[in-house]
Amino acid sequence: MRFSSPETGRTYSDRVVDRSWNEWALANLDPAGKDVVDIGCGGGIYSFGFAAIGAKSVLGIDLSRQYLEEAMGCAQTGGTVAFRIGSAMATGLPGESADLVFERALIHHLTGEEREVNAREAWRLLRSGGRVIVQNRTIEDVQSAEPRHWIRAILLETFPRLLAFEAARRPVTPAYADLLRRNGFSGVRTLRFEEVRKTYSSFEALRAEILGRKGKSILFELSDGELEAYCERLQEKGVDHPLVECDSWTVWLGTK
Repeated sequence: MRFSSPETGRTYSDRVVDRSWNEWALANLDPAGKDVVDIGCGGGIYSFGFAAIGAKSVLGIDLSRQYLEEAMGCAQTGGTVAFRIGSAMATGLPGESADLVFERALIHHLTGEEREVNAREAWRLLRSGGRVIVQNRTIEDVQSAEPRHWIRAILLETFPRLLAFEAARRPVTPAYADLLRRNGFSGVRTLRFEEVRKTYSSFEALRAEILGRKGKSILFELSDGELEAYCERLQEKGVDHPLVECDSWTVWLGTK
């Protein structure tokens, strides 16, 4: 997937965070009154999410100018949210300027060395006592056979070759926790989280989302014909499931 290509436009825009994420973040991240840096913010969905649950300020960072333009075109939240182009390894922001550094669905796009540099950048950005929050899927999350994860499960069932692709890029829970520790973070722990990504009004709405290759970079590994076949399988299976897209996530938390 090419994040700055016109064909990937709106991939990470056009939705708001689900209440399940809001409730989880309020219970676990204590964002009220905090300065948040959202690295790899894409279309700003979670930047706006933090503002909605009481963050003092949110600065979204992304390397894709296209996604930042999409984010800046969305409704603002009382001037709380701003966006800036920057790398996950070098944001260009001043040190000790954030209370929370948030990274969702980012690190599986980074090489091993880039993950190390990214962790050091998060450490540099945080004030003393600040926390890094890394939300990503592991291969165990990806392979979950829980019925509520049916939309992603059917993708891998239909195209089992994608399992090798996923296994190669997904972080390993203890190994990534160790990475955070050796880059200075203390009190590192992991949580599991079930997040509703989207609830669809009809199967046609779900079909349009899939054919538009939205929300999942892995969909860019499929041809147009394969996407059509995936939609056919979803329609067959959908009679037994609610039209709710829910995924399993692993979250690593560490303190400076």
